[in-house]
This record gives sequence, structure tokens and C-alpha cells, in this order.
Amino acid sequence: MYFVHDIPGRLRVKIEYLKNHPERLKEISTLLNVPGVFRVKSNALTGSTVVEYDPDVVSSGRLLDILKTNGYAIDLQKNAINRKIRETHEKMAMKVSKAAVSWLAGRVLEANGLSMVARFI
Repeated sequence: MYFVHDIPGRLRVKIEYLKNHPERLKEISTLLNVPGVFRVKSNALTGSTVVEYDPDVVSSGRLLDILKTNGYAIDLQKNAINRKIRETHEKMAMKVSKAAVSWLAGRVLEANGLSMVARFI
């Protein structure tokens, strides 16, 4: 198991044990049926589980501990690889966003400049 992302109120983990075994999904939901958890949604095709919870009632660390205690060990190597990939994607998204905003601003200014010249002609 490794976690894909962990933000207050939402935890996504990949659990290889679930992949292509839909009958195992109920086990995860049962384990994580604790106070503060609103929803547990698992996908047997991808092995992904999303847990939506109240961070004032239960922490993601506690949820991971529950899974770990019940045999779902965290793969630290996959965690590190996934974190690196996520950071790379975030950097790329920022660069693309900045380029798009710059291009759009240029188009707007260009259009406004031409309309101003047209008024004087």
C-alpha cells in the first residue's frame, strides 16, 4: 500500500491487494468504518481507495495505522516514487499555467492595442 495524496479531510491510497478483487472492497470499508469517516470509496480495477473524513475527529495517520495494523503495510519506496512524480506534475502544471496566462494576456493586450489604433484611423 502507498498513499497517493493526503490532504486534511481526504486520503487516497493504492492497495495492490484490492486490484481485480472486488470482493475485498467491503473489508476496507469495514476497517475504516470509524467515527469521523464520511465515505470510503474503493475501485477494484485500480486498487485505489479514497477516504473522506473529518480531520477534527480522526487523522489520516490514524486511518493509515488501522490499515497497517490489519496487514496493509505502507510501501515506503512506492511512496517516495509517487511523491517525486506528483511534485514533477505540480511543477509542470505551474509552468503550463504561467505560459497560458502570459499568452492570454498578450492576446488581450494585442487585441486592445489594435482596437485603439483602429479608433484613431
